[in-house]
Amino acid sequence: MDEDKKKGNIISRGLLQICDNPLFLLILITLGVIAYIISIQMRIGVPYWDVFNYLNNALYFAGIGGGSVSLFLPPLIPILTSFIFRLGYVSVNAVFIVSGFIFLIGVIGFYFLLKERFNPIQSFTGSIFFISLPVISSWIVSGGIDIPGVVFSVWAVYFLVAGLKRDSRLLYLVLPTLIIAMMARYTSGLIIIPLCFYILINLDDFRRIETFKKIVASILIEFGVLIVGVLYFFVKMGAGASILNLIFAVATATSTGAGDVAYNPNNLYYLQNLLNYISIGPLQGTYQQILNPSLGVPSIISYLIAIIIVVGLLIYIYNGVKSRFEEVDLKASKAVLLKSILITVLTVGFIISFYYQSLIISEILLFSTLYTIYRFLFTGKNTPMNSRAGLDFMFLSWFAAFLIFHSILPFKVDRYFITMAPAMIYFMILGLSEFIIFIHSIRPDINISSPKKCGIWIIVALILLFSATATYTGHAPKKTFTLDIASASNWLTDYDPDYQHKNIRSDYPNAMGWYLKMDILGAYPRLYNTTSEFNDYLKSNGVDYFIDSTSQNHPDLESYKIIKSFGVVVIYQRV
Repeated sequence: MDEDKKKGNIISRGLLQICDNPLFLLILITLGVIAYIISIQMRIGVPYWDVFNYLNNALYFAGIGGGSVSLFLPPLIPILTSFIFRLGYVSVNAVFIVSGFIFLIGVIGFYFLLKERFNPIQSFTGSIFFISLPVISSWIVSGGIDIPGVVFSVWAVYFLVAGLKRDSRLLYLVLPTLIIAMMARYTSGLIIIPLCFYILINLDDFRRIETFKKIVASILIEFGVLIVGVLYFFVKMGAGASILNLIFAVATATSTGAGDVAYNPNNLYYLQNLLNYISIGPLQGTYQQILNPSLGVPSIISYLIAIIIVVGLLIYIYNGVKSRFEEVDLKASKAVLLKSILITVLTVGFIISFYYQSLIISEILLFSTLYTIYRFLFTGKNTPMNSRAGLDFMFLSWFAAFLIFHSILPFKVDRYFITMAPAMIYFMILGLSEFIIFIHSIRPDINISSPKKCGIWIIVALILLFSATATYTGHAPKKTFTLDIASASNWLTDYDPDYQHKNIRSDYPNAMGWYLKMDILGAYPRLYNTTSEFNDYLKSNGVDYFIDSTSQNHPDLESYKIIKSFGVVVIYQRV
């Protein structure tokens, strides 16, 4: 018995140590997940179109030359990847490694950000949840820009919150990190909405900082220098006009997008798929289901977690509203009535503007509504709930700002939800913690020790992580068709050593450009009414080789013959 008791004490002390500082364990788990997914990604190849654009741009930044260049795209990932190219490792794997490193930084930053509101073990669980979301795990090392944009957004928010609470010097890092986030993904600039919201509701605390004026002056200088530097960078690359056109199109949401495969006018698309973004099932499925969780079905774990979270959040909201209205004489307070009317008007206005897809007005009304509700409910007494509510509303503005933006835009793909993932995780942890507190309040006779509480959080985190890992493994293919493009390219270089002086076109030109290290123009059979029209297009443009990789049925072209095939990829040569 004494031996068993001693072992139990050792386990309890170990759990308590993890509870107090789980960061090291979190880093080990994250590194393990990254290494595992990189090994799979290297096996299956590049998952989607845009990654080849970033690889081709990386060649340009490395001074190597090669494939088609799209300089209007966000430059951060290509620039970082180009450093590896300069070391002599020119491979698609380079962008996977860069993505994995950035993700590790992001998980650490998210853990620190969650610690501003929750205890260490809850923050650990939230970080594991972040890793485990299907919409995250399938894109961790893909070479895409969505996760890097979120990573540096997380750090920008953390520097703001921690700078206000503890060390004002961290405030100097907010603006540079925000710029880096925008260079990773232009639309990450929307994170300025929750940043401004948090500054506004804590304006008095900012003014009380002894070096407030110095901080403001330094940030304005930073802003000027950074903006000039960024503008010079884009103008020198010759991408200034493209960037301005992109910003205008995004800000006004004027593009119809009807001809794009991602066109989807459903404003509720992301809300309808929330359960799929938490966890999908079954364990076996197709690669497209993990890249696009909306194509799958929610798992049982997703339903259980969602029910617990909703109950916990409803309890939290009820307690918050109840505590506020207990302090107010509703019959005597005209201010309450006026504020209630104002909130109602703003809310109705927001719903109408969102329905009619007015992006800028919707964002303004969202900001105004949340700020008014916050001022109504959580100003006055300096209570623990009031101090915590600031972060809650900031994360709510984060989630809502990106939800509105991506819901109103006509292009919708599941990976865009990555921008909302940190905010969703925040409320998942808030709901779980409130649910546990509620259960303990109705059953105070159940005495749960600190090690057991810690163990509960770890178990919940690992269940979702193991489920996500098993699902990813069960859905990952042996390869993607982009490896067939690589094989076709390698074969063509041997078949025709003079290929770089030939007119080559493809329906996946950026991939062919990467592998052949030359500029490849696009040619798409689906855009022509008949095979004969497409044949005439190729012939009239003097195309020597056409590589088809996406057609369900490769067309029979009169002036061209198929000389080689690799999986779904075929090479046509002019007769």
